[in-house]
Amino acid sequence: MASVSGGGASFGSGRKRSLDAEINLVPFIDLLSMCICFLLMTAVWTQLGAVQVKQANGTDAAQTAAQKTVDLDLKFSGTHEAVITMKKAGKLTRTVKVAGATDLEIGNQLNSQLQSMRSELTKEGLKVSSVFLTAHEGVDYGSLVSMMDIFRKNEMSNIGVIYASR
Repeated sequence: MASVSGGGASFGSGRKRSLDAEINLVPFIDLLSMCICFLLMTAVWTQLGAVQVKQANGTDAAQTAAQKTVDLDLKFSGTHEAVITMKKAGKLTRTVKVAGATDLEIGNQLNSQLQSMRSELTKEGLKVSSVFLTAHEGVDYGSLVSMMDIFRKNEMSNIGVIYASR
């Protein structure tokens, strides 16, 4: 307990009233300790939940390496279909449609297509510089994240997400 003493005060009647008040600090200390615990826990979770991505466009380094790199775009054209486009120096070089009844089928087809693309690019001495996923409002968030995982498993780390209205 803490107390505050204001000393004796004289009010017009001539008698002195004490201004002592006791403040209970235990709830304040409890609240403060809970806030500190909450901040420490959320700081740890934000570090664990971070996705490491790099900026692929807008730097001089990206422009100098553009001759030996290609860009991939994955556009969801429906709930269970997507189109992969490969661009080299801004020109469309290849388009592949991936479709399936479930997200697992789409993921398996996407994985096989990316592996074949990656082997072709390796033979030509090229590599993927950036991947852009274009999703509309009907695309499930879990599907989007699973597609990002498939690209990362195929050693493509510069991944961006673009929202597109229908």
